[in-house]
Amino acid sequence: MIPLEQGEYIVATFRKHWWKIFTWGLSMTVLAFIPIIFLFVFIYAIPQASLEHWTYILGLGYSVWLTVLWIMFFVEWTDFYLDVWVVTNKRVVDIDHEGLFSREISAVRLEDIEDTTTESYGILATFLKFGNVFIQTAGSRNEFYLREANNPDKIRQTISNLIDTAKKLNEHNPHNS
Repeated sequence: MIPLEQGEYIVATFRKHWWKIFTWGLSMTVLAFIPIIFLFVFIYAIPQASLEHWTYILGLGYSVWLTVLWIMFFVEWTDFYLDVWVVTNKRVVDIDHEGLFSREISAVRLEDIEDTTTESYGILATFLKFGNVFIQTAGSRNEFYLREANNPDKIRQTISNLIDTAKKLNEHNPHNS
């Protein structure tokens, strides 16, 4: 997955919440049925004699429409599945896929993290436990932003616990940094 430094191990991995891909799939399903509604209106508007000619054209058009929707869903699902946040004992790594052939990997060391904040808006986000995680850093990149995270409070708590543990280890052994 990611190259680990010597003495580094993965503590937890986090993904986006399933609600994001569910709503995307639901919208693709609705879009798949919209042409069928127009088809019924179209059938009643065309005389029966020329309807036979249009059947093949409409069938082909609908097949192309479903193929485009399926490809769009596949690309979104791939992006959803491959986006992952890896928390190790030394850093937080964000692997972000944009489309099928583009990937951006960002990492922030635990000692550079100044603050972690979570936000969840709305009743649905509260009940399903999803939201955003902000990591304020001391480096040139001021914010590390994890969008639509599954259980953002658990992510914040995990990172905070690791930072506290790292600080305690550095206090007891200052030559180990």
